[in-house]
Amino acid sequence: MFLQQPEQVIPSLQRQFYLVRRQELTQEKKQLEKQLEQYSFEGKMDELSEKSLRLFRAELSERYNWKGQRRHFEMHDFRDNAEEFNREYPVILSTTYSIKGTLNFEHVYDYLIVDEASQVDLATGVLALSCAKNVVIVGDLQQLPNVLDSKNFQDSEKIWSRYALPEIYHFASHSLLSSAIETWPEIPMVLLREHYRCHPKIINFCNQKFYGGQLIVMTEDHQEQDVLTMYHTVAGNHARGHVNQRQIDVIQKEVLPALTQKGYRSIGIITPYRDQVAAIKAQLGKEVEVATVHKFQGREKDAIVLTSVDNVITDFVDDPKMLNVAVSRAVKSLTVITSQNPQNDQTNYGDLTRYIQYHNCEVIDSTVYSVFDLLYHEYAEQRRMFLKKHGRVSEYDSENLLYTVIQRILSEEKYSFVDCAVHVSVANLIRDNSLLTEEEAVYVANPLTHVDFLLFRRMDKSPLLAIEVDGTAFHTAGSAQADRDEKKNIIFEKYGIPLLRLRTDGSGEKEKIEQGLEMAISKS
Repeated sequence: MFLQQPEQVIPSLQRQFYLVRRQELTQEKKQLEKQLEQYSFEGKMDELSEKSLRLFRAELSERYNWKGQRRHFEMHDFRDNAEEFNREYPVILSTTYSIKGTLNFEHVYDYLIVDEASQVDLATGVLALSCAKNVVIVGDLQQLPNVLDSKNFQDSEKIWSRYALPEIYHFASHSLLSSAIETWPEIPMVLLREHYRCHPKIINFCNQKFYGGQLIVMTEDHQEQDVLTMYHTVAGNHARGHVNQRQIDVIQKEVLPALTQKGYRSIGIITPYRDQVAAIKAQLGKEVEVATVHKFQGREKDAIVLTSVDNVITDFVDDPKMLNVAVSRAVKSLTVITSQNPQNDQTNYGDLTRYIQYHNCEVIDSTVYSVFDLLYHEYAEQRRMFLKKHGRVSEYDSENLLYTVIQRILSEEKYSFVDCAVHVSVANLIRDNSLLTEEEAVYVANPLTHVDFLLFRRMDKSPLLAIEVDGTAFHTAGSAQADRDEKKNIIFEKYGIPLLRLRTDGSGEKEKIEQGLEMAISKS
């Protein structure tokens, strides 16, 4: 062999190494399997738990006079007899803000255990440390820190700049946990590696992505179906500010029905933005619990739905700590909703997509769409061809697109008695102004006041359903147009004419029109 050229020798040696190494590992595996063959892990865990509980009870029985009557305390004993009270009740539960004054202000505890220390601010954290001989700080730097509002941030920065404190005491950038680690780099630190909450497929994403594979997952994978699911909304810039209506529609029409069908009752919806929380609550009511990632930290649900909101995921949404917390709230099922934008492939959400695909879980292209999707620049050519084929009835593409939907609906035989008119003056609908206020009468008399579409009976021209197309930019809340919209809503309600508003960032226009039309026909 060694008489051969190096480029021939090296591959041969590598092959021999792997053959020998494989034999060694196979033999070691057989030995370990033989050792574990008769070992009952569940039995040993039960034995450990039982013996630990017996030891704990034995310690309690020696310390406390369990055969006699225990002392009764009054409210004033919290302050006046703190030592005796703490001796009788050794575990005191409190917050870092309140622990200093829970008992006597001079009382000193033997040990203080601070949980979720990554969310504890320095001021209340240090206040808590002042009342104990020893401290155990429990937290995770891979989870979210405490959040300061603008006023607290400004106040803390003023103090910071005034006293020139060391960086480790920087209130705005350090939690109690991060400050303690930098202040005492030599103190004993233990990683709590065992994880008992999430399904292995869920937590292993966090384990690989954020913890370097150090976690020991104690839950079991029973090959459950659809543990991880990702929905991609159809192409388009669906987010408006910090609200993404299309992702809300996907939740309502696809995700929640699927989770309910699978029997999930404990469902939570997590989103990075408060505006999205408010929008989901307004549309779903109390059907499920909805909150931001920060509000959900420290909690869990059997099924979690995570909506990313952004069209192109921003640094704020892509924060690894936020994603780590959001994913690890899910016990049995995680559903993620994002856009299809290729730029998202380079984010942490992109890694989550690849992880889901690697584990042969579902990545679903949502079927929730809107005729108004053709308004997005991605569909410019399709829109041009579509409108060329169907013609125009308005200067606005949004109205032209919706008109084709209306025409398709009215072509069905059951609606043969219904027709549609475009840009109908409200003054032609309402001739009797007796129900109107003076301001409303002026508004109705304005020749520019109209409805975009009116569905009416062919026989007597009686109105069935008025339809308005609301562009998201022009009809924003608080605008003059929004005020006019509300005025029109009130007027139509007074005269019993159903008015359907369709936002250009919504979906399911055909179903909404059919539902509105059926309801109007049944009442007329």
